[in-house]
Amino acid sequence: MGETNIVTLSRPATDRPMKFVVVPVKDLSHAKNRLSSLLPQDVRTDIAYAMLEDVLTALGAARLPDRKLVVTMDKRAAEIARGLGIEVLEETEQKGESVSVDEASLRCKEMGASSVLVIPGDAPLITASDIDAVLERELPPPSAVLVPARDLMGTNAILRNPPDAFPSRFGDDSFRKHKNEAAERGVRVESFENPRIALDIDHPEDLREFLSVESDTVTRRLLSRMDLADKLTG
Repeated sequence: MGETNIVTLSRPATDRPMKFVVVPVKDLSHAKNRLSSLLPQDVRTDIAYAMLEDVLTALGAARLPDRKLVVTMDKRAAEIARGLGIEVLEETEQKGESVSVDEASLRCKEMGASSVLVIPGDAPLITASDIDAVLERELPPPSAVLVPARDLMGTNAILRNPPDAFPSRFGDDSFRKHKNEAAERGVRVESFENPRIALDIDHPEDLREFLSVESDTVTRRLLSRMDLADKLTG
């Protein structure tokens, strides 16, 4: 990841613990390749932006975060974030999700964060209460709360106290890798299963699961206009 532009983001004048939430967003113009058998790239990109809007709308309504941020080099994603009142850490280069998250977490620590919760930008069912529920489970440092993906192998949210308690290992089998990283450093870990955070949309079956749940989301309205349910069941 290149240098992060945070010139407008200052450290608050307080000594109390500060909870930050970060949403990492890659370049969405090439998003969701695993849906390529079902949808063309322009449609996949539209869905990715819709999911991001749903996640950031939920984040904007969450009560417990002291600061809410997106880390991205995607200009449209940054515009969506700012339009919803979410601060933006601008990247000039991306070297992978783990690097983006860890460098953003360090910057948050410099800005006064005692803990950082990382949530996905492609889990459109997530609610403000889900975000607050993870933050409410925070333990004394050093500690972490991990929210597994539906397959119990990926990590869909991670709350670290302090923000750099151990390095990120997003990717295949990340849930186990994160627990191992924590154990090596004596960091206490709590697992917290949440079905809405767990449902990130990467595969056609994820879309089927999402459409099986009624929701008043931008993503649901977009998919309804596309009549995608017929394509998934046809």
